[in-house]
Parts: sequence; C-alpha cells; structure tokens
Amino acid sequence: MADSQRFAVAVHMLMILAAHKTGKPGQPVTSGEMAKSVNANPVVLRRVISALAQAGVVATRAGANGGVWLARQPQEIALDCVRQAVDDGPAVCCRTNLNDDCPVAQAAAGVINGVAQRVDGAIRASLATLTLGDLVKQMNQPVARPVSV
Repeated sequence: MADSQRFAVAVHMLMILAAHKTGKPGQPVTSGEMAKSVNANPVVLRRVISALAQAGVVATRAGANGGVWLARQPQEIALDCVRQAVDDGPAVCCRTNLNDDCPVAQAAAGVINGVAQRVDGAIRASLATLTLGDLVKQMNQPVARPVSV
C-alpha cells in the first residue's frame, strides 16, 4: 500500500474503534472485522496496526480472543501522531530525476522543494490541531442532504 493511503486507512480504523465504543481490552476488534469496513486486506491492516501500536496509539493482543483497541482516549490521539506513526514521509514529493545540464531544472528544484516543505509544514501543523475525538464528533453529526426539487 502506498504511504499516502496508510494515513487514511489508519484514521478509518481508529474511527471504527472510537465510534463503536468497542476496541477495549475486553472487547478487541480483529483486523478481519475492520477489513470489511476499510475494504482492505487484513494483512495490510495488521501492518498499519503494528505501526500504531509501536506509537502507543493502539494496543493489541494475539490469539483466538485477540484484536486491537485504543490505547488512549480519542481526544488524546492527535492526527499528526497517527500520520507520523504510519507515514512520516513528506506530504508533497519532489522530483529527484533532474537534468543536471539544465539551469532551469536546477533552479526549479530548489524553489519546488521550498514550496513542498512549506506545504508539508502546514499539513503537519493542521493535523496537530485535530484529534480522533474531533473526527468522531464530526462523523456523528447529521449530514445535510441536498433537497430534491
């Protein structure tokens, strides 16, 4: 799975754990159960779960009664922590295959890298202000449906 998808998959899984009030030590959720909602292979989910567990976001238990649950309250899980755990690369990638003989290519690379760093910083700062709890609140708000005429 591309790094760009790991964050979305991780947040989806965490929302499942938080929104359903399951995923507690006595009621862990399996990767197979989450795979149905996320629409991804359980093996892929287990890799993301492993990264989240290493970051202290979730806890896991192996075996027949095993699964995953939140290690912290949703309002204590900042989204920048989630992104860092599963996808710590830059949000905007820059080209590395440049023509060394072209002065425009060489100058553009520095300018584009500067823009990419600013964008990545803005994304990280924005994610630092959001928690899993914020997303769960948004998810539980009624969605405005367009009125048919």
